[in-house]
Amino acid sequence: MRALYYFLIGIVLFYIDTVIGLVIPMHIGDKDIIFVPHLTFMYILIVCVYRSFGVAMVLSVVLGLITDLYFGSFYGLYLFGYIILVVIMDYFFKTFYRDKTMLFIIILISTLILEIYVAIIYAILGLIQFEFFNFIIFRLVPTFIINFILLIIMFPVITKFLENVQMKIDSKNG
Repeated sequence: MRALYYFLIGIVLFYIDTVIGLVIPMHIGDKDIIFVPHLTFMYILIVCVYRSFGVAMVLSVVLGLITDLYFGSFYGLYLFGYIILVVIMDYFFKTFYRDKTMLFIIILISTLILEIYVAIIYAILGLIQFEFFNFIIFRLVPTFIINFILLIIMFPVITKFLENVQMKIDSKNG
């Protein structure tokens, strides 16, 4: 039952990502400012740190496939990006689970790495025209800002949920 909760929250966050992405496009002159929310990905990283690597891997596979099927013109891009970054998070950064400031920074950096990874793959495939300065100013900085705000909102809610689910499981077993 607990796995179903994790999956349902991931699906809800995926749809919130989609709605936010559709609601807040901005234009300055002929330039588009692109805000890319990554609530689903940040949720998976939080689950990786506060729960188990196995649950995070299953979520990254399922939610990565859903993201690829819904957004992607190149399938497997988000799937492999989610998996690689979850493995890195589990291997290197699990020691920071008590230091919330460091965890915030790591999650935000991972989100930016995912965004850079997606842009590089799309540029290699010729699906986008990659200009480094425009990418930084009009996509990476706005993406950082929106994900910073969303992480501040989401982090306490998700960690409280994970604590409640764990307490329910512990009280049934104890």
